[in-house]
Amino acid sequence: MNLATIKTIQSKRAWPSVTITLPTYRTSPDNQKDSIRLKNQVKEAVERLQNEFGKRETADLVAQIETLADAVDHEYNLDGLVIFASSDYAELFKLPYRLPERVAIDNNFLTRDLVFAMKRSPLYWLAVLSEQGTRLFIAQKDQLQEVHAYGFPMSVSGEAASANPSQDISHVRDQIMTDLMRQAGQGIDEALKNLPAPVVVAGVDRNIGHYKDGTANQADVLLYVAGGYTDQSEHELGQLIWPQVKDVLAEARQQIFADVGNARGNNRFVGGLNECWKAAVDGRIDTLVVGEDLSIPARLSEDGRSVEPIDSPDAAGENVYADIIDEMIEHVMAADGKVVFVDTGSLSEFNPQRDLAAITRY
Repeated sequence: MNLATIKTIQSKRAWPSVTITLPTYRTSPDNQKDSIRLKNQVKEAVERLQNEFGKRETADLVAQIETLADAVDHEYNLDGLVIFASSDYAELFKLPYRLPERVAIDNNFLTRDLVFAMKRSPLYWLAVLSEQGTRLFIAQKDQLQEVHAYGFPMSVSGEAASANPSQDISHVRDQIMTDLMRQAGQGIDEALKNLPAPVVVAGVDRNIGHYKDGTANQADVLLYVAGGYTDQSEHELGQLIWPQVKDVLAEARQQIFADVGNARGNNRFVGGLNECWKAAVDGRIDTLVVGEDLSIPARLSEDGRSVEPIDSPDAAGENVYADIIDEMIEHVMAADGKVVFVDTGSLSEFNPQRDLAAITRY
């Protein structure tokens, strides 16, 4: 799953829409309890559906949920599991992210846990540049998986040998490497269309220089890592690369507080719940900053412009949302805005009432 898939799921509207999330375990004996916990979550969802909407009216939806749950092979669980089910959509995803135990019934699917998980432990592309074989990996933290697509792996073995004897071999090699790096950049462009994610480029200085000369997608590069990484296994590469990526991501997270401060000085800051909601609905938010634990059950006014917090996330009604922050995130992402999660309480300087702030476009 990627952010593009999440946006597609966010666009779906049906009443009721059921979201079930829970953390799972990859290995025994922990994963032996996953089936029991999933059954308990499904039982809660079914009882709430039948009590609120009627047993006969929800029979098909209940059957979809139970079918999806029964099909899970818990021997091959990852770190989280989510079920989405409504009258016109039903799907299950196993994810490499920790998710909370939650059952939500709303007029759309609850996706903030997925967005949060992906932002906290983002996927990234790793391109390892080498004459022996330029490789591409999709990575999360120090876990790498090589990608055999988009033209990767790429190699220039033997190409210099076919050069005209009158040509300067070193010049030929430079041109071959520049061409290879251009091809690598084009391959990464294709990968980014399928999965928008930061790019990390690793290789010796000479090859990184060729890459910069030959490609146009340098704005997507999060980090250049200089060094020879030709012979390492996926595990070894992950151990070497991830600490450097982690440091850069941490610096980027700290930058958001400076950005919020600048926005406040330039009258592009809003922090009130209703202010943020209206700005999100109007597509004015460039960056929404949310405390990782912030969740607000709320009722929306008839005109959709005013938010009233309520006590219970289980309250019923089409204008009632289990988490209005999730709904706000969806509006921001639909308008191509960014969402940044920060530690609980870290926004108190800007908003003493709630862990919520928005940088507006104008």
